[in-house]
Parts: sequence; C-alpha cells; structure tokens
Amino acid sequence: MMQQDIRKHLDKINEMMQINEDPITQFASSAHEEWRRNFDPTGTKPRIKKNSDGSEGDINQPFDKIHPDWQRENLAAGKAASDAVAKFPTDMEKAAEYIHIEWMKRNPKADYNAAQHVPYDQLPEDEKEKDRVHVRTMMKLLGK
Repeated sequence: MMQQDIRKHLDKINEMMQINEDPITQFASSAHEEWRRNFDPTGTKPRIKKNSDGSEGDINQPFDKIHPDWQRENLAAGKAASDAVAKFPTDMEKAAEYIHIEWMKRNPKADYNAAQHVPYDQLPEDEKEKDRVHVRTMMKLLGK
C-alpha cells in the first residue's frame, strides 16, 4: 500500500513539473511519447540507435532517459513547431510546410527517408498530416 502511495505522489510531482515546462520541452516530451506508443505499445521492444559520441542506446525510453542527441532532435522539432505557429498563426498549411522544411534541414536525405524529402505539396496526405499534428499540438501548448 505504501509503495502505491509513493507512486501516486511521484506521478503528481511529474505532472506538476510538466506544467512548469516551457511549450517546446512539453512538445518534445509528448512527441517522443507519441512515437513510443506508435513504435511499441508495450514499451518493451528496444530501438537501438547510434549516438554522435559513438555509443549506442535504446531510444524506446522516456524522454528524460534518452541520449541528448535524440532529446535535441525532439526539442528542435518543438522549436520548429513554435516558430511555425508564430510565423503562420492562421495558415495551417503554411505552418505545416515550414515544419516540413525544417525537418528536411535536420534530417539529410537517405534511403530510409527519401520519400519524405520532397516539397510539402508533393507529400502524401498522411505525411502532411504528421506536420499538421505538430502545428495543432504546439497551438494547444501555447493556448491558441
């Protein structure tokens, strides 16, 4: 029983800490958790990635436990979303296009992502929707 109370208390502290986080960090953490749910709903399947320091790590971990390389990518996506909302507050498609362009700058074209390395208007609808989700998420975090 006591362990359950401690867990509830820790969950409450984590929730309060998220409320105090800036929108970009909130975005980064929530986007990473969304990726994890889509990648592995059980949260048990490892996804090993090489890090810039030569180490390898499992990115199927909570945001605060992943290597700084992958935290930076999520934070950069949050910054792009924040900038997009600021630049195009009433134009969803322009904001989504901005996010896509920023993603291409951060992610060099490779075999695994070549289909996404096209102008926004040439993306399939499901890929465009991923960028729109980033816009809507940031708008919500900014209270817009």
